[in-house]
Amino acid sequence: FDRFLPQLALMYQPWERTHVYASYAKGLSDGGQAPWYANNAYATLAPVHSTQYELGIKQQWKALLFTAAVFDLKQDNQYTNTAGDYVTDGQQHNVGLELGLQGRLNQNLDITSTLALTRSRLAGIQTAEYQGHQTQNVPTLRFASHLSYQVPQIDGLRLLAGMQYSSSKYANKSGTVKVPGYSIFDAGTAYNFRAYGYDNTLRLNIDNLFNKKYWRDAGSFLGDDYLFLGAPRTAQLSWTVNF
Repeated sequence: FDRFLPQLALMYQPWERTHVYASYAKGLSDGGQAPWYANNAYATLAPVHSTQYELGIKQQWKALLFTAAVFDLKQDNQYTNTAGDYVTDGQQHNVGLELGLQGRLNQNLDITSTLALTRSRLAGIQTAEYQGHQTQNVPTLRFASHLSYQVPQIDGLRLLAGMQYSSSKYANKSGTVKVPGYSIFDAGTAYNFRAYGYDNTLRLNIDNLFNKKYWRDAGSFLGDDYLFLGAPRTAQLSWTVNF
């Protein structure tokens, strides 16, 4: 079938280092597959339609870029109803605020930070217990920040540090079971040097530095709910050569 999916964005610059923008977009994604126990088991539903509005501002201050945006996203909801049919019914409605900061704090220190506040609800569906609370697997608050420090005594050497935070979230659609929030810390180093006429980068990253045990996601697949563990402490060493 044919579907018109418009996208529109407008940007206005009221001052030299300030940009204000507004956007509107229609989206389309694959429909879900009915679980084995549904009356229409393994049937694939029609594509999911979505509509998003966003209003934001970008402010440059010296070497730092501040961003802020509010968004409103509505998309079709697909689930198994009380009659045992896997159907498209109602909508998932997300509204939220996103804040960002990136750039250089001083001559040697760079930062990238993001914060997201999201209110997610199911609306207009037949099953009452799925409504009135935060949607499954959508945290209310997420925050991430990464720092990169250029060691002044050693040209090309950077020390890296980062953290991620997620608030608690519901592990089932009825909102009766939660998984706790978590904070994860990372560390690493990167060394850029030139050898035999080629640029080289040595990088060592350690993710989940303190080996935190946490539930990364609490989603569903084919109608069943699952908990997914986050990765344990993981070290990665890489060497990149640009020819």
